Amino acid sequence: MQPFQPRLSPTATPDSGASGAAGPGRARKSARRPTAKVSVFPGADAGRALPHNEEVERCLLGSLLLNGVAVNECIEKFASKDAELRGAEFFYKYGHQLVYRAMVDMADKREPIDLVTVTQKLGERKQLEEAGGPDYITGLVNAVPTAANLEYFLNIVRQKYLLRRLIEVGTQIVTESYETTEEPEDLLDRFEGAVFDLAQEKHAKGLQSSQQVVKDAFQEIEDMIKRKGALTGLATGFPKLDRCTNGLKGGNVIVIAARPSMGKTSLAMNIVEHVAIHNPEKTVPVGVFSLEMSAVQLIMRMICSLAEVSTTKIQGGLIGEAEQRRLFDAADKINSAKIWIDDTGGLTIMDLRARARRMKANHQVGLLVVDYLQMMRGSASRKNDNRQQEIADISGGLKALAKELNVPIIVLSQLNREVEKREGGRPRLSDLRESGSIEQDADVVGLLARTKDDKDDEVLPPVLDVVLYIAKNRNGPQDSVELTFKRDITRFFPGATVDASDMQGTREETA
Repeated sequence: MQPFQPRLSPTATPDSGASGAAGPGRARKSARRPTAKVSVFPGADAGRALPHNEEVERCLLGSLLLNGVAVNECIEKFASKDAELRGAEFFYKYGHQLVYRAMVDMADKREPIDLVTVTQKLGERKQLEEAGGPDYITGLVNAVPTAANLEYFLNIVRQKYLLRRLIEVGTQIVTESYETTEEPEDLLDRFEGAVFDLAQEKHAKGLQSSQQVVKDAFQEIEDMIKRKGALTGLATGFPKLDRCTNGLKGGNVIVIAARPSMGKTSLAMNIVEHVAIHNPEKTVPVGVFSLEMSAVQLIMRMICSLAEVSTTKIQGGLIGEAEQRRLFDAADKINSAKIWIDDTGGLTIMDLRARARRMKANHQVGLLVVDYLQMMRGSASRKNDNRQQEIADISGGLKALAKELNVPIIVLSQLNREVEKREGGRPRLSDLRESGSIEQDADVVGLLARTKDDKDDEVLPPVLDVVLYIAKNRNGPQDSVELTFKRDITRFFPGATVDASDMQGTREETA
């Protein structure tokens, strides 16, 4: 699927007159000449010019001519994905685009930037007349007495550009919705991503100097020292896992993989419970995509797990008053938590991305869980690919989503049968089912398996000693996290097996 590319603004074409007014002007020679007619946004048809402030653009260029070094600040704020325009598209008037582009190129070559040098550069490029002529360039300097208000001018120019971009996106949505031969789902995903990118663009930092990055990085180092070992990411409720990963960090994909009935869903929901209910610093909203279980089933398991009441006893009506009180208390805590569940089955990666974006925008979720990867489908454009390519598409899409939303995503996955045939039964990264792309895209991969002592049991015992092997950890050590899984209450406890009475109500790590 091709990424969304908005069509060129009319102001970036040779037909925009020197005055920058909307509507056709005299023709100019330009490499940016559009090859097809662009449908205009309905508002422009009513005779309204696109949002712009020509006077502020002149003041900004005049400030840059007075203080050439400040061009670097514009390069940071006018972050452009177009290698040719390089931020010139932020200006509405075509002549202003030429002037700014000349200054950016001069800054790259470390050439001095002032009235004389920029005029000469435009003359060398045979663009001086298109930019308005020598008198117009001189008038830019006369428009501002000082460069002190540069940031004010810069912000206004940027705001007007964002409004024009919004109009461009809206125009293309209307036009392509009439003319497209794409699948509607593909089109919707592309446009939703474009609108979300535009929303993020208002907060974009643009290009950053190494000096600023070093400053920010060292500030983070100082914060770590002050925290004295405190986590930088979200705590999971399992101390050894937290020490290994330093918490769940935004932008990371954490894969938890296991064979069926090993409790990977229970482990993920135990983490959700800790993040949304028990987090000692601040509880965080969580979004869960449950492709296998219904929302009611998932919440029932959470209630029983939090109350530490056996689902088997509930089904048989064998619980006492004390257990009923614990169930009510657990239900009340979960009811007060901010946990959002989408139990739509067979989601495509496009569907999931769209829903996750809305969760982030509407509910500020700080953690996402996908249960589980192999039950998802690739995009409509991938429907004829083999399953390995489809899983690769899904895996890459989840990683891109984590970075886009800047939240950690826990992805559950299955292991293939090879792990059961191997002597010792310890899983490997190569056991991830259907695609090696999962291993490549994930930041952390935890492989959940039984210990050697009970791996040969035909019937799973009610209490399992398991190990979460951290087989990949992009920003930390590989390690083994020992856990106890009490199957009847679908709850994990840190460390090796302890007496059932000791498990009641504790999440502290055993020695």
